[in-house]
Amino acid sequence: MTALNAGGWLAGVTIGLCARLLAARHRTVAGNVRSHERRRLARELHDVVAHHVTGIVLQAQAAQVLARKQPERLDGSLSGIEAAGSDALAATRRLVGLLREIGDPAPPTHGPGSLDDLVERFDGPAVHLSLPDGGDESAWPPEVTSTVYRVVQESLTNVSRHAPQARSVQITVARERDAVTVEVADDAPPAPARHHRRRSGYGLLGMRERLEALGGTLHAGPRQPGDGWSVFATLPLPEKQERR
Repeated sequence: MTALNAGGWLAGVTIGLCARLLAARHRTVAGNVRSHERRRLARELHDVVAHHVTGIVLQAQAAQVLARKQPERLDGSLSGIEAAGSDALAATRRLVGLLREIGDPAPPTHGPGSLDDLVERFDGPAVHLSLPDGGDESAWPPEVTSTVYRVVQESLTNVSRHAPQARSVQITVARERDAVTVEVADDAPPAPARHHRRRSGYGLLGMRERLEALGGTLHAGPRQPGDGWSVFATLPLPEKQERR
């Protein structure tokens, strides 16, 4: 009887210990998931909100100049600010949609087809956009297309903030056999080294995390040779995409 009692006690202790270990593991996994989500939302906040707010600020500054020098053109500038504000509101709503419960439809993702609209709304130097021949980007996985969009969006935001002297921006999205490449290059004149550090902020960190999570790479720095800054990203395609 004593042996049976001891065995029962030992079994109870073992079960309790296993339950506590499982609970601790669950808390650890849940904490990791929450941490991952916080980083993801931080990237979304920076990519989406900062981009639109930067555009609104730049257009408002331009409107102040027009009000003094060409007041007859002010209505068009104010309409642009209104449109940018509407875009920012819609983007914020999409971001809030990321917090919806599991099982709800996923929020829409941007793809290369949206780059024309992004370039059209860019309030900065002239942008030249080159997309892959054949238009097969619609077949790319959504995580690839949305990342291409974010890389271009963040790069244009950086041009607005850090390269006001740039005269043009070249965006090139290309399809290799097993990867997609994205390059955004401006022609701003050389800047001090400390300015390069400002260009390498949280936006680039967020882009690099996105790309590395998908097995991609990111290189950013002064163009060699020539003036300006270049952001070059590579995204591998899944095997079924490679064979197409």
